Amino acid sequence: MKKLFLLLFAAAAFWALGLLPFRATDAAKLLPVKTVVVMKSGDEYTVDVGAGVRAVGRSLSEALERLKEELSGEVFLPTAEQIIVTEPAEDALEAAAAEERFRPAAGLYRTPIAVPDPEALGAYLASHPSNYTVLDARAAIAAGEEPRPPRITAADGGYRVDE
Repeated sequence: MKKLFLLLFAAAAFWALGLLPFRATDAAKLLPVKTVVVMKSGDEYTVDVGAGVRAVGRSLSEALERLKEELSGEVFLPTAEQIIVTEPAEDALEAAAAEERFRPAAGLYRTPIAVPDPEALGAYLASHPSNYTVLDARAAIAAGEEPRPPRITAADGGYRVDE
């Protein structure tokens, strides 16, 4: 009985201090993201998730944190199916591959389109998926190679994916 009391007391102490390995999240406040566009201009990263929601930071992680600050809900990045990096920012491609908040199975793309529309590209890529993922880019970087995701270009009023 004494051990049970100590266990319950320890659990209550951890809960009160916020040290438990899980946290509760109100599902109504989650804002699922389908497509993330990462742009880099000079020393600033811009993250655009569609619907006019974008944030700027000195690093990709900082831009993603600011995205949370600007919204009343919580941006839920594990639902992102596509990560699109604008060219020529190759270091942005490596930053996107290294970002732990992106799920490894998300498709990774690059594009020369200056300010792509995440919603339009997301709809197109849903029907034209690629096999190149964030995990593939991480593996390439670990092997000392440059990631080579497919390239999205504008074509005939729409888009085209060049593998």
